[in-house]
Amino acid sequence: MAIILRNMYKRMAKAVKWNKTADILFPLRCPVCDKPVPYFDRQKGICPECMEGFLRIEKARCCLCGRRLAANDGELCEDCRTNGRRHYYTKGIALYEYNDMMRKAVYRFKYEGRREYAEFFGKALARQFGNAVKRAGVEGIIPVPLHPKRENERGYNQAGLLARIFGEETQIPVYEKYVVRIRNTPPMKALEGAKRQNNLKKAFKIGQNDVKLNITIIVDDIYTTGSTIDAMAKVLLEAGISQVYFMTLAIGKDF
Repeated sequence: MAIILRNMYKRMAKAVKWNKTADILFPLRCPVCDKPVPYFDRQKGICPECMEGFLRIEKARCCLCGRRLAANDGELCEDCRTNGRRHYYTKGIALYEYNDMMRKAVYRFKYEGRREYAEFFGKALARQFGNAVKRAGVEGIIPVPLHPKRENERGYNQAGLLARIFGEETQIPVYEKYVVRIRNTPPMKALEGAKRQNNLKKAFKIGQNDVKLNITIIVDDIYTTGSTIDAMAKVLLEAGISQVYFMTLAIGKDF
């Protein structure tokens, strides 16, 4: 028995030593300050002092897009009340407000190779929304796709990474090729209003038709005007899906 316990201790010590070495060579970066997360805080995925760096949407939400409601908004935010544009999605939710801190984190996540942020953000989405998504009867998670050229340049699709982590945590299947992007459209952040909608015309198509889904949820990093989500939802509805929800990491204020 003593020999067995000694061998178990050696294996554990070896594993801990390897983990510490890996932590030095490939440190997990805090999604707020981008500094290496201390070893004993790795499971949290964030520096203890940075926990309050993001603004969660925890009070009343818009019943359509999920934005935080102002005191006089009623059930819909100002954007959903006044934009005069039909949404194709059923309903959406977002975890954080898109403040300056979140803007910097998303930029690093998307453009500076910080794919390790997906672990923290994906698990945070699952903790907050996992049960609600299951209760809604969602059968499949569909991340917003990048055009192949852009994904090759970046090396990954940030929405796909978030979807994978969320799917692992909730045991809901992820279909990364269910919808594909066939037009390499300009970045949406450079466009406004109707130009956003026109930018996405015929940008998506169904890429996988061997799986029949009835209720799906689209996953993306940011919701601004909803043009991207709507363009995808329209394609999904035309393919026979009856309800299309969306979930994003962050959402902007009223536009």
